[in-house]
Amino acid sequence: MRSWQAADAKQNFGRLVDAAREGPQMLLRHAEPVGVVLSMEHYERLKAQADAEFANFLLASPLDETDFDRDVGMSLSGG
Repeated sequence: MRSWQAADAKQNFGRLVDAAREGPQMLLRHAEPVGVVLSMEHYERLKAQADAEFANFLLASPLDETDFDRDVGMSLSGG
């Protein structure tokens, strides 16, 4: 992954955006990582993967509807 100092990224923003199409670009401030610039395609791929992993996590839950007391939320909110 290519690294960019914040000042260089600011001065060369167009080049940074073009480079992000090739892969993630790390932003540094005082030699410390502070962020990453991703292409929209890469972002959407990561988001879809995270959404699928979360859905699988929920589906793998050992709880089923009979184990969940739906009245708990109502009693906590006063309803």
